[in-house]
This record gives sequence, structure tokens and C-alpha cells, in this order.
Amino acid sequence: MPKKIISMAGEVLLIITGIIFVSASSVLFENQSLSVFSYMRQIGEVFKDLLSPGDLVYVNPISDIERELFPILFLAYWSSARIFFLSLILALFFSVILLTFYFSMNRLFKKGVKAFSFLIGSLPDIFIIILTQLSIIWFFKKTGLLLIDTAAVGENQVILLPAVTLSVLPSFFFFSNMVGFLREEEGKPYVELAKSKGLTQFRILFIHMMRNVLVSLTYHGKQIAWMMISNLLILEYLFNVFGITSFLFTYNTPSIFAVASILLFLPLYLSLKLLQVLILNKTGKEMSL
Repeated sequence: MPKKIISMAGEVLLIITGIIFVSASSVLFENQSLSVFSYMRQIGEVFKDLLSPGDLVYVNPISDIERELFPILFLAYWSSARIFFLSLILALFFSVILLTFYFSMNRLFKKGVKAFSFLIGSLPDIFIIILTQLSIIWFFKKTGLLLIDTAAVGENQVILLPAVTLSVLPSFFFFSNMVGFLREEEGKPYVELAKSKGLTQFRILFIHMMRNVLVSLTYHGKQIAWMMISNLLILEYLFNVFGITSFLFTYNTPSIFAVASILLFLPLYLSLKLLQVLILNKTGKEMSL
């Protein structure tokens, strides 16, 4: 255990160091020429700012007023975190529901679901976001009933619709992978044993097979996280959400970028490591996430 803690601490240090190097890279080609000296100086400034983040300020580009970075950055981070984790929960929920229908229907229905899943997965992210907004607006114009706010106005932040929109692609990603993993599990001895005992298909699926499927699905943890974060900037911009990625887009200085990136990536890293420990304790399988 101490070795793992030291290893995690080393990885965290490498992540922070990498973020500092990337944050300072904006001055690497100063005045359209390579400027290593300016780059090294900027690395030192970012590192110094990280030692006293409470002193950091940002400048409003419209009013040109200087304000303290905290606690406004925490508010932006909280908005993004709520959207991210709610969409992750919704994606798992929708994928399990879809999986239930998939295994209860005939072969023709299964082919249709797989084709639809492939179609949705191949659509551009921005198309899905805009299509969701237009669908809500179209329904409102036809019925006069606004199902949900389609954009944030002032302090009224929208969370549910961005989270639902962000969960669309992960839902079908989860579903497609679950189907593949379940096909691999079907021929294993414990499944045959459960069938011989007369257990129903759904009991075998959700009590015996699903645990192994979810473990296999966690191998794609990084891929899913990157997919959702890459869509978060577009989503926050189109829904006018005051989140951490939209904040970075507006106030993009090296030190602010470093602080915001650490807030964004470090919790994700720790969550994946916690998931790795839980899987090891529950199944005895050690996996790298």
C-alpha cells in the first residue's frame, strides 16, 4: 500500500508539472519566433502563482474590471461538475434501460437498435446539442409547453438539459460496449451453471453477468472522461452555462489555465484511482485506469 501511495503521489506531481508546462506554452512562440527564455520565465511565474492561488485575479474583457479569481472559479467548477457527473449517471441509467429492452426483444428489434446506436454514435457532437435545443423549442412552439429551459439567463443556470444532452453519446457508447461484453460472458461456465439451476435470463443478466460487464466497462474510463470533457466546452457555450471550460475560454491566462486545469483533471484522476481500488477489493482484479 505505501508503494501505491508513493506511486500515486508521483503521478499527481507529473500531472501538475505537465499542466504547468502546457500552461506556459502560449509564450513559447512569442513574436512568431521560438523563445525558450520567455517560456522558462513563464513556467517560473505559473509555478509561483500556484504557490499562492488566492492572490490570482482575472480581468473582465468588457468592463476591464479586475476581480479575485476565487471564489468565482469554484462556482464555475461546481456548474461543470454537476453537469458532468449527472450526465455520467444518466448515461449509465439510459444504457441499462436500453440493454434491458435489447435482450427482451426479437432479433429484428436488436438489429434495429444496434443500427440506431451506430447512427447516433457517428453523428457530430455539436449536431446532437443543437438538435436537442431545436427539438425543445419546436415542441414549445407547437404546444406552448416549455419542457425545460434551453439556455442559462443571468444567475438562472440550466443543469438538467445540458446533462441530458451530454449523456447521449456516452449512453450509446456504454450500450454498445455492454452488448459486446455480455456476448463474451454468455459462454462462460458460471452463466451455464446459472442457467442449469433454472434462473431467469434477467436475474442472470443483472445479478451475475452485469458485475463483470461493469468491471470491463471501467477499462474505458479515461476514454469516456475525455469524450465528455471535450464536449463540455461546446455544450457550455451553446447553452450559455457559466462553467469552468467557458470560464477558461473567456479568461485564458497561463496561471488561470493551470489552476482551472488542476481543478478539472485532478478530481477525475483521483476518481479513477478510487474506482481501481474498489474493483481490486471487490473482484481481486488489478487494473490500470
